[in-house]
Amino acid sequence: MAAGLLALAGCTSVGPTDNPVARKLTWFSYLNGDDLRMRCGKDGTDRFRLVFNADYNRHVRTYDVVGDPERGGAAVEAHVIEATDLARITPADPFSAARGRKATLELSAAQYASFIGRLREDGAFDPPPNGLRLPSNGFYWLINGCRSGQWFFTAYPYPSSRFTDAGFPDLLRSIDPTGVAFPGLPEPEDAPRTLPSSGEVADGGVFFEIQVGRDGQGHYGLVGPTAPFGALMLSALPAD
Repeated sequence: MAAGLLALAGCTSVGPTDNPVARKLTWFSYLNGDDLRMRCGKDGTDRFRLVFNADYNRHVRTYDVVGDPERGGAAVEAHVIEATDLARITPADPFSAARGRKATLELSAAQYASFIGRLREDGAFDPPPNGLRLPSNGFYWLINGCRSGQWFFTAYPYPSSRFTDAGFPDLLRSIDPTGVAFPGLPEPEDAPRTLPSSGEVADGGVFFEIQVGRDGQGHYGLVGPTAPFGALMLSALPAD
């Protein structure tokens, strides 16, 4: 199992993917925005990544937004990964049930400006709660990216006023190109705040916990190296 956990977090993300194997191998790096950090400030392009975790084993959706410095708009690539739907497995593509749904759209300059303004009002460019721990069976948003050559990283845990007061989820719902509805939220008192104990796990799957903090250079992100595996606190059960 230890070797499997090393593999799970041992590769660097190169961006969004609908390949379920690559997604598992690079997930922590993708959450940390490692690929965005490497390009930040080098080409004058703003990039944003928004990830909604609604129990990792049941529903995850991601939005990668790339600004167009010449025309003022942006390109959006959205992915929705839900619990495996066995009815969608095809012999030609045995991974089809785990690929999720991918869709793209273009934002006009006005839409893009509204998106940036909404993130600013919601504190996306402000520091996140330091030391925040987020279990994979919980509900939260992670947002990171590069804006005007500056790296940013923040989080919105549920339940919290930071989560419920944020307006960007409604904006994303209004432009979402996937056609997949957002899942409902549990009551605040029922929302998971910690990983389930081994005796509480009924369906198997992968369980892990991430922690938000600063690195040695003062930049916010996930605590510990994300590729290769480092100080991320990970406890996992067989995925399939």
